[in-house]
Amino acid sequence: MRGVGVGSVMRPWGGAGRVRLAFWCTGSLLAAAQAWAAAPVADTNTARGVLRAENEAVLASPVSERIVQMPFREGDSFRRGDVLVSFDCSQLAAELRAARASAEVESRNAVVQAELLSMDATGRADADIAKFKEQEKVAQADAIRQRMVGCKVVAPFAGRVVEALVRVNETPAANEKLIKIVSAGPLELHMVVPSKWLTWLKPGSQLAFTVDETGGTLQARVLRISGAVDAVSQTVKVIAAVPQSPAGVLPGMSGRATLETDMARATASTADTQLTSARPGAPQSQPPPATTPRQNR
Repeated sequence: MRGVGVGSVMRPWGGAGRVRLAFWCTGSLLAAAQAWAAAPVADTNTARGVLRAENEAVLASPVSERIVQMPFREGDSFRRGDVLVSFDCSQLAAELRAARASAEVESRNAVVQAELLSMDATGRADADIAKFKEQEKVAQADAIRQRMVGCKVVAPFAGRVVEALVRVNETPAANEKLIKIVSAGPLELHMVVPSKWLTWLKPGSQLAFTVDETGGTLQARVLRISGAVDAVSQTVKVIAAVPQSPAGVLPGMSGRATLETDMARATASTADTQLTSARPGAPQSQPPPATTPRQNR
């Protein structure tokens, strides 16, 4: 029986053994590639966002009169109920007095017509017409009084002035924009994210928002998700609450939100495990042993 040479020793890695080794290596590399594709890269769970106030408004007035007072300027804070814009409504006040006097005259005439009707000294039609004229004058006076409510633009909430769109002594047209304001207090984070995130993004999901202007990080929680997905861009709008923010953080600042989800962490952990097992030098499962070649006798 001849001894086994060097060539015979190397035979286990040739032939069928080489096929088995190649198949095992190919399977490992394929698993690693699939894990890398499934693992979120650095930015797959991040999105751009903009901070906004909970309440924003551009106020107007139904009157077209001269502005006499605007006590708050850009950046000033105000309380709910403070007067932001005042108009010179002396002309409207005179019109209101005239309308009320005219309503009193028609009211007196209606009383007289009712008395005459009771004495059969006038007709039913004349009494009804006098009553309707009284109602008309009263309605005209009420309309002027309602217009005079707009002579003072009152703050609907506490906040700050963003921009004054008019100036004192100007006479803007009726319903023209006067002043832009935002509410004080907690901010909201508005984002547009891929619609695929809806498989794991839910109200209550936590995220960290890094502000570009300050470099600080704020904690936020998803409040609402838009009821429809944009079919063209395949994105959806998400609104998150920012309960606490430093004084230097203002509405309009932008940044990057990182969403911390259990699903993202689990996916990343699984991918890291598979990539580690496929790395050279790491503990690996051994390929199946090749069949020992038969020796020549």
